[in-house]
Amino acid sequence: MIFLVAVISYILGSIPAGFIISNLVFKTDIRKLGSGNVGATNVFRNFGKGPGFVTFVFDFLKGTLACYIGKKLGGEFGQAVALLFAVLGHMYSFVLKFKAGKGVATAFGSLLAIDYRFALLLLAIFIVILLLFRIVSLASIIVATISGILGFVWFGFSPLSISIFLIASLIVYKHKSNIKRLKAREEKKIF
Repeated sequence: MIFLVAVISYILGSIPAGFIISNLVFKTDIRKLGSGNVGATNVFRNFGKGPGFVTFVFDFLKGTLACYIGKKLGGEFGQAVALLFAVLGHMYSFVLKFKAGKGVATAFGSLLAIDYRFALLLLAIFIVILLLFRIVSLASIIVATISGILGFVWFGFSPLSISIFLIASLIVYKHKSNIKRLKAREEKKIF
């Protein structure tokens, strides 16, 4: 059952909403615009609020659905596996030759399905940082770092906290180009 959870979660995570929207609606490959990322922020910057919001919701829901299935098929361990593989699917989509998004929306959707209080706490921190600095990548990096540590406090040393830590580390790693731009003070503000 756990293997099935991993496969389903990875396939769900691999569906690239931003890529699909950019190709179907705008006849453009989002990977050739802006940051080259298929996530909601790049879609928002290049196509506007509506497409950006739809991309976020879809990326969010695939994490939520994966963790719902994970819990039904494998309990808490199933959720930990679903979280890990849904976000891995989003980051390394087989549809896009294993190069895709940064995993923030999918991770948030997953965490909301696992423990809404934990997810909402992280969302509140994200919003405060975003309002203070107006840089999505900075808020994402800080919240990912906090979640990796806070997961062990919240869930103890468990498969779930280990999965959260791994995903948080990968999210920070996937933002390496953003970190370079932040250091050079060249990162774009969202508004």
